[in-house]
Amino acid sequence: MDERKLFRQGLIALFTTEPGVLVVGDTGNGLTAVEMVEAKKPSVVILNRRLPKIDGLAVARRLVRVVPQPDIVFMSEGHNESIMREAFRLGAKAYLLQDCDFRELVFAIRKAAVGDYYLSGPAGHEMVQEFLNPVEGDKKADSLMTNREIELARLLADGYSTKEAADYLNISVKTVETHRTSIMKKIRGKNVTDIVKYCLRNKLIQI
Repeated sequence: MDERKLFRQGLIALFTTEPGVLVVGDTGNGLTAVEMVEAKKPSVVILNRRLPKIDGLAVARRLVRVVPQPDIVFMSEGHNESIMREAFRLGAKAYLLQDCDFRELVFAIRKAAVGDYYLSGPAGHEMVQEFLNPVEGDKKADSLMTNREIELARLLADGYSTKEAADYLNISVKTVETHRTSIMKKIRGKNVTDIVKYCLRNKLIQI
């Protein structure tokens, strides 16, 4: 018996009782999940940490390139700090334990759907802010980079040229230049060296 499939079917059945929640698809492996999101463009995606083919974090990395990018509710077997930090960095809006109850899952989905963050536990809000701080740095909230700008900043800091970054992200050179201008404005930088410094300071890249 495929217990994971049975679990997904049970969730889908429960979701049918929730007003405003429409399940557009489900799958048991990471590669199919990416394809399904690209095709169906859901507002919220529930990702399990452990998935066949590619895991939940790898799926989230690929979903950064999907337009419009869905909000992610991440589920894992435990509170692992490095996994939580990476999940939020990749765009997760909620992080739950696999043994959470259905009501908490629905609550997290509704929070994610309106752009709010959720982390289970009594200190969830404070922990979310702590995990987001390395990305935010010391800039004001309205100057923070988008997920696409963060990805581009990492590529530029790693030595990618504008054209190479455009090819990697599958966007035009003009779009890359627009994002780069926005990045410079937000970090108050003048050149790629400033981008490298920002990425190092906010732990977006490692040396």
